[in-house]
Amino acid sequence: MKKMKSLTLITLVVLLFIPSIRISNAQGSYVGIQNGEEYEWALSVYTENWNTYIADDLGATLDNLVPLGASNLTRVFNDWNSFAPPQSYWPLKVTSIGVEETGLLFSPDDNTTITYMPVNGTFGWILSVFDSLEWDEMWYIVNDTSSFLRQTMNLSRSFSLYSMFSVFIAPTTISWSSLVSDFLAEMTAKGGLYTNIAATAQSNGFLLDIPALGFENNSAAININVRYNSKGVLSYYKISYGGKTLVDFKPGKYIPEHERVPDEYYFVFIGLASILIIEIIIFIYMRKRRK
Repeated sequence: MKKMKSLTLITLVVLLFIPSIRISNAQGSYVGIQNGEEYEWALSVYTENWNTYIADDLGATLDNLVPLGASNLTRVFNDWNSFAPPQSYWPLKVTSIGVEETGLLFSPDDNTTITYMPVNGTFGWILSVFDSLEWDEMWYIVNDTSSFLRQTMNLSRSFSLYSMFSVFIAPTTISWSSLVSDFLAEMTAKGGLYTNIAATAQSNGFLLDIPALGFENNSAAININVRYNSKGVLSYYKISYGGKTLVDFKPGKYIPEHERVPDEYYFVFIGLASILIIEIIIFIYMRKRRK
């Protein structure tokens, strides 16, 4: 009888909690991002640093060397050069994570089978309260280092921020040192100007450096810095020309204008704080003199 009562009690408890139990697709060990997570970045285009890039017509060179099409770096400049940095903020919300698949993800350019997991989310940009755009987007998280190298088209996508948006999420199991090593081997095999690209692994990303005249008509060095966070989400991007930053993309939160504290308030606060500190110092000094 006691056993029957215990079983009845356990059954009631289980039935009580069934509505709160969620059944979700098993995520691959290489997937760090979770459903419902939200991220936001600030995009800055430093228009005053683009004169040499434009004079060198470097955009045409990058189009010839890396197959980026309409996503080239010049388009980023054209889209945002009318505003002051940060020109826009880019929020991302993960809405679902699909089941693992194996197939021809990169066909027709690459007809080898790849294992990956699809991620759905809402993405877009905010320029102001009254000017924003949002759309549904899908990304594919590949399951290993070599697949990610192919997904980035041998890192050529890193020559433009817009192209990096297609490889927004990397596998958490990636070996950045192996990625760089394999990349350099690919560049050596290509030969020619590609051998002038130097690459360095970071603990969470990579650096690319092309010396002046490495692409023949680049009068200044090109430097690219790409980093991902511990969940495999792009956390930082910067491309520089001649030591001057052209574009950077880093975590940032949009604050509506009506919620911002005017700059003059900061100066007033600093001024009042300085006066208070001086008065405290004078008070302490006078007190010591009296003793």
